[in-house]
Amino acid sequence: MRIRPFVPNDIPAIATIVRDALRENYPTSLYLDIHRWWRDGFLIAEVNGHPIGFLAAVISSDGQARILMFAVSSGWRRQGIGRQMMDAFIQSCVMRGIRRIELEVRVSNEEAIRFYKRYGFELTTVLPKFYTDGEDGYKMLKQF
Repeated sequence: MRIRPFVPNDIPAIATIVRDALRENYPTSLYLDIHRWWRDGFLIAEVNGHPIGFLAAVISSDGQARILMFAVSSGWRRQGIGRQMMDAFIQSCVMRGIRRIELEVRVSNEEAIRFYKRYGFELTTVLPKFYTDGEDGYKMLKQF
């Protein structure tokens, strides 16, 4: 397994992971926009040339990072892949001088919430009907 930057050829695989893991369906242009906004913030985990997970983030004008999407294919979970991507992402943030990372997570995604808490993220706000299917979300924040 290796972690590398996103390339546009990854879009079909990433779209499949998004549908399966995040229960969302986004236009292809969104992935290209994220890539343009912050190339170092769009990481791919791959095995034998096939993407099995990704982390997509942007930097806001005030210099904080926001993780927009983060998922690992179901057959590859609980093997340290998410941890390796998050470690690489946080290292990139530290090198850039970023002191704050925020993200949103489904209130039902207890496994992800535990994962983020292990990295020092704290629950800050409930976001009513945040997701396209109407599920509430939590905003989580890490400051360092």
